[in-house]
Amino acid sequence: MGVLGEDFALSAGGVDQAQFEKAIKQSLENLYRTNPAIVDSLFEEHAASQLEDADLSGAVVKDGQIEPKLLNEYKNKAFKAIKDHYRQPQLQEGVSGITYPDSLRTQENSGRVELQMHVDSTGTVNAVEMIEGTHPTLNAIAMKAATGTTWEPGYVRQGAGEEWQPRPGWGRSPINFPAPR
Repeated sequence: MGVLGEDFALSAGGVDQAQFEKAIKQSLENLYRTNPAIVDSLFEEHAASQLEDADLSGAVVKDGQIEPKLLNEYKNKAFKAIKDHYRQPQLQEGVSGITYPDSLRTQENSGRVELQMHVDSTGTVNAVEMIEGTHPTLNAIAMKAATGTTWEPGYVRQGAGEEWQPRPGWGRSPINFPAPR
């Protein structure tokens, strides 16, 4: 784990298997955000073997990045292998009808508040973090409103024929404060 936000340099030419796996993990950032420990465990158990047949010889790195076609092909393979065993939390009912002071209904205060919510195994939001905001008061209003959202929790299953088991995880959702017309 620990691949999110961690930069590593790729030199022109080829990459080794460990560098390739790290790049694939970074490309799955949105999935990792939902439950890093579970997703990383499932990556090691089910997705890593999907990457072993990648041809990493030759010039697969250009301008410090892995060839996009190669990266996307194996990102999709890894994503499918993980999604066969993991479902991330899903927003069921979002925020609507937020009331906020007229004094904040200005062009400069308009925008979007990006929030991350921790969802327990019953779908209840029990923590809210602001990822990006617009105005301190609007940010607080958005965070309070987010506690009332309804989520389907994340789910994990051990094998293809096994039952899905609810698990806590993180979900993201924006709350928009439109500019006045």
